[in-house]
Amino acid sequence: MGTIDDIWILLVSLAAVAGFLGLLGWAAARSRRRGIGASMMGPFEEMWRPTAAESRIEVQLQQERKKPIGSPDDL
Repeated sequence: MGTIDDIWILLVSLAAVAGFLGLLGWAAARSRRRGIGASMMGPFEEMWRPTAAESRIEVQLQQERKKPIGSPDDL
């Protein structure tokens, strides 16, 4: 009887881990579609892919440096 209980504990644990990973994957895909990926997934990206986080920061800095385009009335 003890081995059946051990198997159930193992299956429930694996299901919990798989569910959590699935939830993270869903959240990552949703945040990318909505354009909020940097704020939500940024800490995970910095942990697992530091070069990608550095690239994202550089792209944000370049976007902030762009000069606004003037209107035709300003000429």
